[in-house]
Amino acid sequence: MVRHAVMTKLRELGRDPLVALDEAGIELNPAQRRLLASIRGELEAKRLDDGWERWSNTPPDLEAFHVLICTLLSEYGGFNDPRLMLEQWTQRYRVRHPAPDLESLVAFLFSHDGLQGDTEDYFAPRNSSLSWALEHKRGLPITLCSALILVGKRVGVDIHGVAFPGHFLAQSHLHGEPLWIDAFDGGRFIAKEELVEALGRVPATTRDRVLAPASVIEICARILRNVVTSLERAEDIQRHRRAVKWLGQLDDRLRELEVPDYPV
Repeated sequence: MVRHAVMTKLRELGRDPLVALDEAGIELNPAQRRLLASIRGELEAKRLDDGWERWSNTPPDLEAFHVLICTLLSEYGGFNDPRLMLEQWTQRYRVRHPAPDLESLVAFLFSHDGLQGDTEDYFAPRNSSLSWALEHKRGLPITLCSALILVGKRVGVDIHGVAFPGHFLAQSHLHGEPLWIDAFDGGRFIAKEELVEALGRVPATTRDRVLAPASVIEICARILRNVVTSLERAEDIQRHRRAVKWLGQLDDRLRELEVPDYPV
């Protein structure tokens, strides 16, 4: 009964109870910290189960999916709500650029003091957290592309994700022509010819499919493949098990849609 009352009160905080209490300057003895850590695990599991259930039963939404991933990976950093951080980046961009366009948006997000690819600890779980990426300006290609897509959506710049083998890209149009964007490499613009050359002797039908915009389900499955790999390397058994379960469900949906499975 006491545990239930504590869980109810901590659930009202809507965040990590240990972090909240530490920030409030409340000292806990070791036994209290162990109890709260246990309760935190229960709260996190409930929040993740409920969140996945909601997400799975509504039209696929990339932003809501990133909220789930940030919650799953909160142990590795990135405690802030990624939606609030996306709004902050969006507002800063709008102040500088009242008339949004692709070139200024890419330059703003990926300038020398903007978002960058993490080349030092690429496989760290935190690099799949959009919250971490927006706060610390580091992340995986797909995490940085997601930031570009979601800020672009807020300001009316149409940008898609592309499941290019081995290196996720973004795609849009400039002056009426399609182009691809490497968010991991400073937002570099890439012409189709460069990507066709990189694909080598891939059949034209497969090549066109690879270079086309990916669906939200494809993007989310690819994010989860990165998460599964990073959690396995981190030997985080519980979170790895949950990520594998989610990925299995997304792969089932992709098979139903007859979508090819591309490497991460």
